[in-house]
Amino acid sequence: QQVEERVDRTIPFQPGGTLRLKTFSGKVEIRGTSGSEMVIHAVRRATPDQLRNIRFDIQSADGTITINANENDGRKKNDNVVETDIEILVPMQTRLDVKSFSAPVTVRGVEGPSELDTFSGKVVVDAGTWPDGQDLDVNTFSGDIELRLPSGARGDFAFNTFSGDLTTDLPLTLSSARGRRDVRGALNGGGSGHVRLKTFSGDATLRERILTIAGEGIELAIA
Repeated sequence: QQVEERVDRTIPFQPGGTLRLKTFSGKVEIRGTSGSEMVIHAVRRATPDQLRNIRFDIQSADGTITINANENDGRKKNDNVVETDIEILVPMQTRLDVKSFSAPVTVRGVEGPSELDTFSGKVVVDAGTWPDGQDLDVNTFSGDIELRLPSGARGDFAFNTFSGDLTTDLPLTLSSARGRRDVRGALNGGGSGHVRLKTFSGDATLRERILTIAGEGIELAIA
């Protein structure tokens, strides 16, 4: 019978550091904040034996925090995965290196260079700002990619796929295209940063992120 286990940790973490995360199933949400710490909330679901034998491991060294949601001694070949929902708050300026198998990954408000790899999990990047020089690399096999970027987001762009499709609301000037499988160009005329998207069968969508006024407050609306 499955049970739940919670992991809650707060670790000092200065802007400019690196988060390395490896997970298998569940879901991942990473959000940028104005703080100088990393706040980790995780909910793990498995049998009591699995929770004892498979650890949610967190290591911190030299400005890098490494999280492995399924750390074990390697002796057991079967039942070595714990489904884990992970929410992580990081300083806005954080470098991300995230590897997931089937867990969908959502990143909001992080400005550092990001490398996001999944097999079948969808990747969503929701960026309130996009400074020139921002780098983003997303690789999936069958997972879709959705980027929600400000209308003025700039950078060199590349999309490579076997059978996926690319849809964009943002101005994209093509420099080369081999059908729909290999597309290269520039977002809003290009910039010093790079956006590289690679899938086997997943689709990629670039959407414009829009702010609208609602009553006395500000409501974020995605076009």
